[in-house]
Amino acid sequence: MKLHEMVKELQSVMSLDFDERAILFEKYRDILNSEISTNPSNIEAFCLMAMITCELREDTEKSIEILEQCYLQNQLNFSDEGFALWATDMAYFLLEEYDESSEERAVQLLSQAINRNSNYANTYYAYGKVCFRRKDFEKASKLFHKAFEISAKKSYKYCEAVSLLAHSNQNEGITLLKSIYSYPFENEKVDVNTALTLGRELAISGSLDEAKKIAEILLKTEYREFDIEIDEMSDFMYILGDYKSCVELYDKYQFLEEESWLNKYFYALKQTGQESIAEKRLQEITEKIEKDINNEKMNPTHWENYEDYEYYISSETKRLNAIREGYNKVFIYSDDILPDVYYDMIYECYYINCPRHCL
Repeated sequence: MKLHEMVKELQSVMSLDFDERAILFEKYRDILNSEISTNPSNIEAFCLMAMITCELREDTEKSIEILEQCYLQNQLNFSDEGFALWATDMAYFLLEEYDESSEERAVQLLSQAINRNSNYANTYYAYGKVCFRRKDFEKASKLFHKAFEISAKKSYKYCEAVSLLAHSNQNEGITLLKSIYSYPFENEKVDVNTALTLGRELAISGSLDEAKKIAEILLKTEYREFDIEIDEMSDFMYILGDYKSCVELYDKYQFLEEESWLNKYFYALKQTGQESIAEKRLQEITEKIEKDINNEKMNPTHWENYEDYEYYISSETKRLNAIREGYNKVFIYSDDILPDVYYDMIYECYYINCPRHCL
């Protein structure tokens, strides 16, 4: 059986319970083990066996050992394509399944694969992901651009655009987002995030009419169906100065009571003439946090150790003080509360021939 047919069949059982799909995974692991015993230069077989081992919930070390074996048997005759395949998949385990100490090795492998002119978009996306996390946004944008050149996926173009925005290249970032913006939405992860990010950037840049058109579309969207949250949408409304919608959305998102969130909420209430509601909300939050703190002070022995107990009391006290200070900034000192500006890329699997995600 050809490898792509094997991957396709493995994907067909992903919706089954673990024990049921494990039967087929174990079958193909045995087949692949036999294949690499007789043909150790089959890099794809090594890589698929490593991921199958991961899918069977065995220790990540075993998957890495399989790929280490692959390297030892092929290091002298790796083709550029074979090395890029192996290096990208090994980097996946080092970055996603192992620990932070292995990141530098993963970066070295991805760099080597790129220096050998990897033809896999996954390689450039994986390295771009690391650079983005390290806040090297300029390099990340170039890597995502290269990934898109190899495989014209909207997600790569989105990541390039967000990297440019994070690097303060707003005009170029907006242009890229416009190039992939489409409605009606088809891809819940890419299309909706593109609309949200584009709308926010248009609002920040002063293109309010364009931004409002996108906001009208998103306000009709079922957020849980797509890949955005109500608090993200309320932040968009805050940037637009639509404080009424902002308050309505925040009221649906009551489980987060932090200073950065409530400062904007209090400010929006003030702008809509609802000072009494803000005062009542502060009182409710204060009473709840103080009650929780006092309850824990009465029962410190319920904690496993005194350090955790102390940390809880201290952090909750700081949180309450920060919320009060934020309220005072709005209603006593009349400070302007600026909107949050944040950027995040779209995360997806980059393991080459992944039996769970490969199309």
